[in-house]
Amino acid sequence: MAHVTMSHLTRMQKYWLVTGSVGPRPIALVTSLASDGLCNAAPYSAFNYMGEDPPLFAIAVDHYGDESHRPGERKDTLCNIEERGEFVVNMVDEAIVERAVLCGSDFPAHISEPEAVGLALTPSEIVKVPRIAEAPISWECKLFKVLDFSEQRSIVFGEIVAMYFRDGLLDEENMRVSIDEFQPYGRLGGPNYARTTDRVKLRVPTYLPSSGVPRE
Repeated sequence: MAHVTMSHLTRMQKYWLVTGSVGPRPIALVTSLASDGLCNAAPYSAFNYMGEDPPLFAIAVDHYGDESHRPGERKDTLCNIEERGEFVVNMVDEAIVERAVLCGSDFPAHISEPEAVGLALTPSEIVKVPRIAEAPISWECKLFKVLDFSEQRSIVFGEIVAMYFRDGLLDEENMRVSIDEFQPYGRLGGPNYARTTDRVKLRVPTYLPSSGVPRE
């Protein structure tokens, strides 16, 4: 078994190994508004939920790297979220994954990614930021906290204030997502992605059945 000491690696080598190890990672296609009202959209796979009461999640937003014509700049998503305090997380499935990936290009700040890649916008109810009309699920979000933990990356903690579900995706009686109808994409290392159509059901048992009930 190969053993790698992280302190000996460059930043990008660490990135390749970490992101290649964790997968498939969920993808958040984040829409946000600039001060002039321009809608930005960008995909983030350093993303996951953190809790439900309050319903919090985290997204790691890095600065533009050397591969960009905007090296070192803070990304528009982070600037917009900090300025307005609200944004929308749009989930990514097969119907929009290719356009979502295109939104990850380093467009100039004056270009709206949804317009550039052919994604439609529709108004949200609580926040002023629009959502992606084609997304299977969208979360209206308020900024909870930003953790600037390095010169290159910040963690945005958001609170979900409302959700949208495509027709057929919400079991309203049981208030569950209809898993068989929801088929999000996940990201692997590099430009590699995974479908979630091959499913296995594995329940976690309770150690003492007499005093606990396994979650469904």
